[in-house]
Amino acid sequence: MAHRRTKPENQKRTYGVLVGRIKDGQMDPEGKSPHYEIWIQAQRDYRIAVNVQSQDGSDVLVYYNPDFSNPTKLDLPKLASGPAQFAPLRTGADGEGLDYLRDKIFPLDEMHDIPPEGSGITLANLLDGQIERAKADEESVVIALGQFFSDPGSDKTFGFSPECGVHDIHMMQGNSGAFAGDNRVNGDGALFIRFKGGETIALFTRFTIQDIETNDATGDPTSLA
Repeated sequence: MAHRRTKPENQKRTYGVLVGRIKDGQMDPEGKSPHYEIWIQAQRDYRIAVNVQSQDGSDVLVYYNPDFSNPTKLDLPKLASGPAQFAPLRTGADGEGLDYLRDKIFPLDEMHDIPPEGSGITLANLLDGQIERAKADEESVVIALGQFFSDPGSDKTFGFSPECGVHDIHMMQGNSGAFAGDNRVNGDGALFIRFKGGETIALFTRFTIQDIETNDATGDPTSLA
């Protein structure tokens, strides 16, 4: 589930929101990582890595809304009109971030499996279409909730330097086993693209192995209590 990258194990993890303009987007060009990569320009260059397929064999469930009107507790219109930058957000019981299970942002039972690639409706071609639309709209803004990363050298997808961006653009609770350390509340990932006039598309994802009944303090599955 996590985007595998080289970094010290004790490196501080920073959850937050990235606001900026879309420069380009594509599936991981080398096919080594099941992510759709989006190049964002804010006060610097960033890459958003969106999971379109699990690395552990579980399915990715998606809720996609092409006309999303819920402002969320973060106030999407205000974020879209604010500075283009990454800003950290507090997680935990009193956190500032999104929470799929507590915020009632969208109906959880309407999340469905969408293939990452293929000839029909896929997550990759769905994102391709919205990326091209955003590139043609000078007033479009992307808002991504996720985990900040920074690696030495140039970005391996788009070539800018230094390499940095946001990943874990998915639910970050209800995990067990190797990913239990990712759990938290008020710290879920999501992707929004807001177009001229305020029309907003929203993408929320989670993995089938993630429990949707979690502890209010830690985000751990209640079945483990």
